[in-house]
Amino acid sequence: MNKKIIYISAGCAAGVLAVTAGIALSVSPKAAEVAAPEPSAQVTVQALQKKNMSLILTAFGDVAPGLTQTISSAFPAQITRLAVLQGQLVKKGSPLVELASDPTTRLAYQQAQSASTLAAAEFTRIEALMKLQLATQSQLDAANKARQDATAALEAQRTLGGGSAAVTLTAPADGIVLGLTAAQGDRIQPGAPVMQFGVTANLKILLGVDPADVSRIKKGMAVTLSPLADPKTKIQSTVSEIQNLIDPKTQLISVVVKAPADPRLVPAMRVRAEITTEQEQAFEVPRQAVLTDAHGAYLYQVKGHLAHRVNLRSVLDNRETLGVNGDIDPAAPLVVLGNYELQDGMPVRETR
Repeated sequence: MNKKIIYISAGCAAGVLAVTAGIALSVSPKAAEVAAPEPSAQVTVQALQKKNMSLILTAFGDVAPGLTQTISSAFPAQITRLAVLQGQLVKKGSPLVELASDPTTRLAYQQAQSASTLAAAEFTRIEALMKLQLATQSQLDAANKARQDATAALEAQRTLGGGSAAVTLTAPADGIVLGLTAAQGDRIQPGAPVMQFGVTANLKILLGVDPADVSRIKKGMAVTLSPLADPKTKIQSTVSEIQNLIDPKTQLISVVVKAPADPRLVPAMRVRAEITTEQEQAFEVPRQAVLTDAHGAYLYQVKGHLAHRVNLRSVLDNRETLGVNGDIDPAAPLVVLGNYELQDGMPVRETR
């Protein structure tokens, strides 16, 4: 009887051990899984600061003369010599083109000159007869009118170039030859353009701006100009005019900037312009702190060692930093490095 009890007790103990071992084996992996630490990201944070910031709009354009003139002949002529080349800078009074008067123009001038001489002599004769009471006042008046008409006709022919065999057209001001529309040897008619001339005393810059950004620009706003060939050069100016017309070719609106008297700016030069717009309150953040996805721009802040995504309503770009607005907690640190690895609610380890 005692032997049976001992055998039963031993069997029960072995069974309990087997069940306990099985439970331990089945529970251990889950327990190990629960005990594993959650993944976290190492990030660098900094405090937020709100300040007045300006949006910097970038545009590109060309330096243009403040005034463009067409150089032409007032009479039929032949171009005997072009004294300038396209793109050449000239001083006021410098010769641009030499013209030879048309033979018919010379003939008309000579005829007007003969008529003027004859009318003057006739007036002198009638005036002498008047003194001898051999001519009437009406005859004297008619002779005087004929003399005046002949003189006016002669002056008109002189203006038309008949007074000299050759005429030289000169630069009306300091400027640049923008383009030649005729060649040496060409015969030209009155008013036909010979060249386009630009006055360099008052240069301007024509910038192409996206229509969506034009509403931000106002007259008098500061502009920093840099030639594309020399980006380190900085020339300060202001907005002088905003044209409310879209260029059909570029689909941009022209913004005119005053060009200061600077020898580094020459007509037809391509420039880059940074327009400083009106200021507004925004949080200043490093450029790398702002990310974008299909939902727009966003950043991460840290609250309770967790990363929190904040979608942004507006972003101001002043080239060096960004100004942002949104549901931002000014007391929560901003993630400036390591944000590419983050997800909303992810644990983080902070460094400053």
